[in-house]
Amino acid sequence: MGVGGANRSARDGREAVIKLTAAVENLALRLEELHVDIKADRKETYQRINGLEQRVAKLEATST
Repeated sequence: MGVGGANRSARDGREAVIKLTAAVENLALRLEELHVDIKADRKETYQRINGLEQRVAKLEATST
């Protein structure tokens, strides 16, 4: 391989690294968004469960 071929290979390698780095950063951002969404959903779910538990406790108290 000549000098020109080596330079081209190096350039292609750098471009591949840049593309992969951008893809990984994008994936990291999307995972962070998903994590935030899951936390919000979990909070809402537990709030609803808590409300239901309180209603059931009230019903049990009045039926006794």
